Amino acid sequence: MSAWDAVAEAVVAERPDGHAPPGAVFALSEGDETHVAAAGAADLRTGERMTPSHAFDLASVSKTLTTLALRRLIDDGSLTDHTTAGAVLGARAGAAVDATVDDLMRHRAGLTEWWPLYLVADAREDPVAAGLRLPRRYPLRAARHYSDIGMQALGAVIARATGAPLTEAVRRLVLDPLGATTVAPAAAAPGSPAAAGPDGDAIEREMVRSGVPYPVGLATDGFGWRTRTLRGEVADGNAYHAFGGAAGHAGWFGDAAGLMAIAGVLADPLAHGLGDDSVRALSTELDDGQGQGVMIYRLPWRGRPRTFVGHSGFTGTFVAAAAATDADPAVRAVLLTNRLHGRPAPVRQRLVASETLWREAMARADDLLHPSTTGARP
Repeated sequence: MSAWDAVAEAVVAERPDGHAPPGAVFALSEGDETHVAAAGAADLRTGERMTPSHAFDLASVSKTLTTLALRRLIDDGSLTDHTTAGAVLGARAGAAVDATVDDLMRHRAGLTEWWPLYLVADAREDPVAAGLRLPRRYPLRAARHYSDIGMQALGAVIARATGAPLTEAVRRLVLDPLGATTVAPAAAAPGSPAAAGPDGDAIEREMVRSGVPYPVGLATDGFGWRTRTLRGEVADGNAYHAFGGAAGHAGWFGDAAGLMAIAGVLADPLAHGLGDDSVRALSTELDDGQGQGVMIYRLPWRGRPRTFVGHSGFTGTFVAAAAATDADPAVRAVLLTNRLHGRPAPVRQRLVASETLWREAMARADDLLHPSTTGARP
C-alpha cells in the first residue's frame, strides 16, 4: 500500500464515534500534480473492492451542477441574479413567486427545507409546483434556511429558460464543455460500475415516521417504500419517486474523474468560460459559509488558511476547490464514499458527516504532501 493509498484507507477505518464508510475514493490535485486512491468495499454483499472508476450517487453535490448551469445562463443574459421565480415559472412559483434566483441559490427564499413530495397525491404530475404550494416557512431574505424545495424550483427555472429538460440543459451547459462523460443523471454512466448505497428508503421512511428533523405528518399507508440495497439507483426519495430521476437538488451520479472536472470549474471559473460576476457570486457570503449555490469552507493547507468552495452530499460525497493565490497553486479535491451502505445498514445517528470525512482526509493529505509546513513526521 502506497502512502497515498493510506489516506483513503483512513477514511474507511473503523471508528468509535460512528459508522465508517465501507469504501472510499479520494482524489486531489495541486497545481499540475494529481493523486487518486481507493479503499474498502464497493459492495459488502459481494465483496467487490472499491476502485477510482466506481460511480456514486452524488446526492446534494448535484446542486453544484444546478448552480453552474444557472451561472452560465446568467452570464449569457438568459437570466439575471434578480430574475424572480414568478417571472419564469408563472403560477407554478407559488411561495417562491417573488424570490429571486439569487435568493433561491443562497437558500434565503424562506421555503420549507424538505418535504416528501412522493407522499403528496398529485405531486408526480408536477413535483416542483407541489413543493412550491407549501406555504413559505420563513420570511423572505431574513436568513439562510437550506432548502431542497428551492433547488428543485431552480431546476425548473433552468428547464424553462432553456426550453429543454433539466438533465439535457445541464449536459449542454456544464458537462459537455468539460468532457465530463462519467457524470450522468439518475444512474451511473454506461460502463461505470456503481457503488452500493443504502437499504432502500429506510432513512427517509424513518424521517417521515419520527418527524425528525422535519415534521411532516403525512400518511404513508400503501406507499411502495424500497427495501432492497440500492446500487446504481438514486437514494433521494424525492428525486426517485417524485421526479423520476434527477432534479435540481439531487439525482446525479459521477466518479472521481468527472467530479474533478467539476472541481476545476470551481477552482478557476474564468478559465472555464464563466465571467467575473460569477466568480464574485460564488464566493460572496451573505450568510456565514454560504456562497451562491455553493458552500464555503476554510481549513489550513500548506501552513496557511485556504478558502474552498464546493458542496457535500448526504450519501457521503464531497467536491471542493480552492483558487490559486499568489503564494499557492489551485487545489481540487473530491471525496466519494458509500457511507449509507452497511451490513447492517447504519442508522442516521451513527453516520459521520460528509464534511467531517472530507476534512479528515484533507488533513492527512496535507501531512503527506507538505510535512515541512504541517509538522508531520514521515
